[in-house]
Amino acid sequence: MVKIMAVDDEPDITKLIEKILKKAGYKVVVCNSGTECLEKYASEKPDLILLDVMMPGIDGWETYKRIKKLNKKQRVCFITATTMETKSRKTMDELDVSDYMTKPFEPPELIERVKSVLSRR
Repeated sequence: MVKIMAVDDEPDITKLIEKILKKAGYKVVVCNSGTECLEKYASEKPDLILLDVMMPGIDGWETYKRIKKLNKKQRVCFITATTMETKSRKTMDELDVSDYMTKPFEPPELIERVKSVLSRR
């Protein structure tokens, strides 16, 4: 079964993601901080990480950089409440970010983005 790690500092968001993706047949691991994500990463070995950008403490960008040091091929989709500026999109391309989507999102969009990222090799 495909395992997805949902990382967001707002528990309501991670609960929503978990509910949507479990219904779609995915196994979901919830983390409510960058620190928790990094602590669980090695033991959980997710196929995809859905990662909030703006979090207190270790933000999404720093979490992403640390994950990529552990596994350069890890697929990550950023989820953000703000639109990605041209600079951020350029940074995403340079850092090889798999995808990004903005909050709020519709359940079908989340599922389609997940399928799209997972289908890429």
